[in-house]
Amino acid sequence: MKITEKAAYVKGLVEGLELDPKDKQTKVFKALVDLVNEMAQEISDLEQCYDDVCDQIDALDEDLAGVEDVLYDDDEDEDGLDGVCSCGCEDSAYEVTCPTCGAVIGLNEDDLGKGGMTCPKCGETLEFDYDEDELDDKDDAETESDKLD
Repeated sequence: MKITEKAAYVKGLVEGLELDPKDKQTKVFKALVDLVNEMAQEISDLEQCYDDVCDQIDALDEDLAGVEDVLYDDDEDEDGLDGVCSCGCEDSAYEVTCPTCGAVIGLNEDDLGKGGMTCPKCGETLEFDYDEDELDDKDDAETESDKLD
């Protein structure tokens, strides 16, 4: 039973008592019944507003989910790194595969210069053993290929 129905039930009970309309107590009962009816109507109106607001919030939440899908494109690799180096920048020139978890980690020359790092996926310590000449040869080869294009 809704609150407005309960208020109507109480009003019916009071009217069923057949109280003397001139009696002071009857006036109090009728005033209280009127108050209960008004409060029940206000509560009913608030419940309707609450339902409307909830519907609007649900619609906004769905719209926001769509915006999040566009902004935070889900085309990342499984490891969540998407070709960026360990420092978070997007200028990775080298890639290293973790021997423990298989994650492909993008690195730049600064990362290589440190001689090692911790795999961001599994926490394995990775050490870089390379020859400076290998890096220079790779850079020279990339420069030559740029000239050919």
